[in-house]
Amino acid sequence: MQCNVMFLVILLLGLLASGCSTTYIPISWGMGDKVQALSRSDLTLAILFDRYDPDRRTLRVAGASFDEVMMPDEVKHHLGAYRADTKLIYRNLYQQYSDQQLRDLMVHEFAHHIWFSIMTPKQREEWGEHLNGNPTALQSFVRRVYPNSADYSTEDFAFTVEYARPVDIQALATLKLIDAKERDALLSEQMAAQLPFPMQGNTTLSAAGDEISAAHNSHPNIGPTPE
Repeated sequence: MQCNVMFLVILLLGLLASGCSTTYIPISWGMGDKVQALSRSDLTLAILFDRYDPDRRTLRVAGASFDEVMMPDEVKHHLGAYRADTKLIYRNLYQQYSDQQLRDLMVHEFAHHIWFSIMTPKQREEWGEHLNGNPTALQSFVRRVYPNSADYSTEDFAFTVEYARPVDIQALATLKLIDAKERDALLSEQMAAQLPFPMQGNTTLSAAGDEISAAHNSHPNIGPTPE
């Protein structure tokens, strides 16, 4: 019996040792020029940053990194994070990002910034009503991936902004999160992106369906009271 207990202790220690952590660093560390350029060249990012963070404070380099413990095979799925306490967007130190992945990450995490730092309770409630009337498949994805139900509302918002449909763009304008001119520019870009030749612009929901699981398996979103 004593040998069995010792074996279990050794096995447990081995499992703990086999785990690791992923390190999140401010998104601009090591790629500040690219991040700044994307925030000004991509239409969605330019609209949101110019309106809500013209000085790009959420992209600043100064800021402490932080770790999240996870198993080794999980590390590659954790792309980024937003912390409401620091108002910073973070990226995974161990990830390599394409320009499109970096752009999508910035849209997603900046949407969390808008949710926590900009939107009023009434606007959050009205956004929930919008999704109740116009549900998206991304909501079921969120509920499969995120174990904490407290994350559902902000993740619904962030994923929907990242993969915005025309009805979502209109809702952002209705809630006065963007103005009519910005709405029309986003809708025009999205229409152009549907043409049968390469166009830069927002990823449509149909394209997102094939990529979303790999792109966002489970990344931490740390709200007003981070653990």
